[in-house]
Amino acid sequence: MDYEGDRGEGTSDLERFVRDLALCLSVHHDRGPALVWPDGVDTVLAEDGGLRRGRADPGPEPDGVAAGTAALTFSLGALLSCRVGSSYLALDPGAQSGGNTAATDLVLLPVRGSCDGRVEPAPPGRARAVLDRPLELRLRVGEALYVPSGFDYALNEAHSPCTLLVLALHPPVW
Repeated sequence: MDYEGDRGEGTSDLERFVRDLALCLSVHHDRGPALVWPDGVDTVLAEDGGLRRGRADPGPEPDGVAAGTAALTFSLGALLSCRVGSSYLALDPGAQSGGNTAATDLVLLPVRGSCDGRVEPAPPGRARAVLDRPLELRLRVGEALYVPSGFDYALNEAHSPCTLLVLALHPPVW
């Protein structure tokens, strides 16, 4: 992948956003969690807590998924040569989502509000452990947290309603 080619000139915000996510994932894939602030996030995220579709109608997609999700998942999947699934996770104030193990590589992307996040060190038997203690952070709109497959993570301490777009990266089926 050529990430430096045109230095962002002549590309859309969605393309820059997806490129930055893909670069982060290619560097950290299967090694450990990573936090990235993708370029173009201000115009990719809609003010109502969804994703912009890039046209005048910002309404929901036919299946109820927020506008623009299909374009994001398609573009990221094409760049990484994998299948990308998406879902939304809503956290009410004070709610916790703990004890989760990523079944596949995940990208957690807040589209509204913020919450605390925690990723545990590499599970036993991992070849290269990059964490020797848990990674704890405040996950805000505009940030994306990569959680590799097999890592345990928790989301909690939402002080106001928080909605996260969860991107699940599935390896290609040959």
